[in-house]
Amino acid sequence: MVLCSIECVQRISEYLDVSPGKLYVSENNTVATSGLVNNQSTEGFSTIVQALVKNSKYPAILGDDAVTQALTRQWLEYAVLCVNYADNSANEKRVLKELNTVLKMSTYVSGTKKTIADATLYYAVHGIMQRLTPQEKAEHVHLSRWFDNMQQDEKLRQTMDLINFNMMHLYL
Repeated sequence: MVLCSIECVQRISEYLDVSPGKLYVSENNTVATSGLVNNQSTEGFSTIVQALVKNSKYPAILGDDAVTQALTRQWLEYAVLCVNYADNSANEKRVLKELNTVLKMSTYVSGTKKTIADATLYYAVHGIMQRLTPQEKAEHVHLSRWFDNMQQDEKLRQTMDLINFNMMHLYL
């Protein structure tokens, strides 16, 4: 299961209101597009996402300053290198724990404002979050808070299911 896929790029491009060009899987088994930048092929999930941001009406979603932009780019690489392969229980648990730890001290992964890294991670972990039990959601309370906050943006959520984070029944 590859989470940073063509579907994820399509969702990001829809969120940013920009055409991704023609998406395909390259010979290197990575997401690629033709027609996004100067009618040339662009390969690599993070590179495509950054090009989408650059072509969008929302360039600030990469970050307002150099530090936030660097963190955002690091989180995009994290999505590709770690979240992308959370297809087994051990990797999935590690990713959930890492994201929960980071979100303990900040509202969003790159700081106090939502960036394209948050949107990307939202799309990448949606399926994982959907499968979690209420107890597992409670174990990852910071990640659950972030995810629930992210999914309230209807433009971001698009047609994806709204996941229930009501923990009230755990305490009854």
